[in-house]
Amino acid sequence: MGTIRLTSVGAPLDRPGVLPAAMGLVRRAQGLGLLSGRDPIERLDMEVVRAIAREASAVGVGQDAAAALLRPGARTPAGLAELIGRLGEALAASPMPDREIRELLRAYDYDGLAALTGASVASLRRYAAGTRAVPDTVAGRIHFVALVTSDLAGSYNEFGLRRWWDRPRTSLDGRSPRAALGPRWDPEGPTAAAVAELAAALAGDGAAGLGEARTTTRQAAASVA
Repeated sequence: MGTIRLTSVGAPLDRPGVLPAAMGLVRRAQGLGLLSGRDPIERLDMEVVRAIAREASAVGVGQDAAAALLRPGARTPAGLAELIGRLGEALAASPMPDREIRELLRAYDYDGLAALTGASVASLRRYAAGTRAVPDTVAGRIHFVALVTSDLAGSYNEFGLRRWWDRPRTSLDGRSPRAALGPRWDPEGPTAAAVAELAAALAGDGAAGLGEARTTTRQAAASVA
């Protein structure tokens, strides 16, 4: 985390109808590990959007929207916002656990990530090293944590977002997000939805996408590490 430090926004992303979609796309790309290895992003412009489109297309996600964004030519603000939004939704609905684990380990240690996802530390180490395939159920939880963390990243530093999971919340009947989810939680379930809404409220516009992600992970086979 911490790769986004915006100080300016370039045209045409500075249009009111386009900026929320662009911010949401960058946040999702960051959380899913598509911006790893880049210098901190200080200016949000079309080159950043195209870089995300290229990365997404390379892993087979949102290829139609990505291809359209990579083609030259002027677009109306509404048309550009629609394309950026489609790519963001595709990212939110597409678990990429190998990338996501590496990105999450920038904010959480192995013990903390294991506690959130229900996977063992030993298994997470194998997943991160690429020596073991990530089971679908664990991939769904990792994806959920990555999306929630991407929503938190704009409001908290790494210490703050780790603490966020352990602070009691009135909307969770006085439980913390971690306690409410429990050890073997369902990223498609109502408790996960309530946790996601808490994080999305911090991100504001452009935080849509967990619904699509939950739909995708619901279709995954139930296998547990």
